[in-house]
Amino acid sequence: MHTTTDRLWGIILAGGEGRRLQRFIRLHWGSKRPKQYCTLIGGQSMLRHTLARAERIIPPERLLTIVTRRHLGYAREELYDRPPATVIIQPCNRETGPGILLPLLHIHQRDPDAIVALLPSDHFIVEEERFMAAVEGAASFVTSSSRYLVLLGVEPDRPETEYGWIEAGDGLEHHWGGDLYRVKSFWEKPHVKTAKALYRNGCLWNTLVLVGRAWMLMMLFQTLTPELYVRLQRIRPVLGGRGEAEALKDIYRWLPSVNFSRAILARSAHCLGVLRVKGVYWSDWGNPEQVRMDVARFAPGSDHETSLSGNGLSLSAGRRP
Repeated sequence: MHTTTDRLWGIILAGGEGRRLQRFIRLHWGSKRPKQYCTLIGGQSMLRHTLARAERIIPPERLLTIVTRRHLGYAREELYDRPPATVIIQPCNRETGPGILLPLLHIHQRDPDAIVALLPSDHFIVEEERFMAAVEGAASFVTSSSRYLVLLGVEPDRPETEYGWIEAGDGLEHHWGGDLYRVKSFWEKPHVKTAKALYRNGCLWNTLVLVGRAWMLMMLFQTLTPELYVRLQRIRPVLGGRGEAEALKDIYRWLPSVNFSRAILARSAHCLGVLRVKGVYWSDWGNPEQVRMDVARFAPGSDHETSLSGNGLSLSAGRRP
């Protein structure tokens, strides 16, 4: 008997530079290591926490991690035990568009009917089991409604100006009932007045965790970013083979930088749903002040220590960057 997760793959986005936290990490730990490779809380890096969280519902062999070649030393430290062919190396960072499309091509080649979850590696999540249950629920919806992509939207606890927001529209008919909506509009890092209005009106924080059919994502790339799509398609004859690294080096030399949120999501509201995620503490660790606050709140000895340990987050002193 097949289950929802039988066709579920994951893409861990770990190719970024983490520029917003670079100065913070350098000042506190004397390292140039990107944040996803840093142990900012607990005994594991943010990347290892993301992998462990994803493996609650996705087997390791179907969990691809996209990294950048200049970070390969850090990546080898963190990904030494990953199954073969699950670490995808891009020659350089060309933003999230290529960072998603390249591993997506690998998945589509291996399983054309795959359902794919996009999972950033720089998020701090406390109630991990509940969060991944929401990912599984989104995959269940996509299984029966394959022309929709589903974003996870977390219920906010403040009018945050550093996050993206989602305004939900009409409900989508599904067993999730009133928790699944059409996406009406996006708001990226709004001003204080706008953020307060979004908060009052029940809008959601955009986690950028997205679930959808591989072929549907490919179609959106082909339609909305044709130059990127055509250029990366040239990799198909050597995909997964010995010639891939050299071919990618040549392709990436002229590849445009494409932001997935702006180029794809913002122009695809007609096929996007948003799942309201309740009772989950979620932070996008791009703001040093937010990192300080969360570390102070959830570090060992805090009232939340037991809760965190129960959700797979080791809170030992850990290795620093």
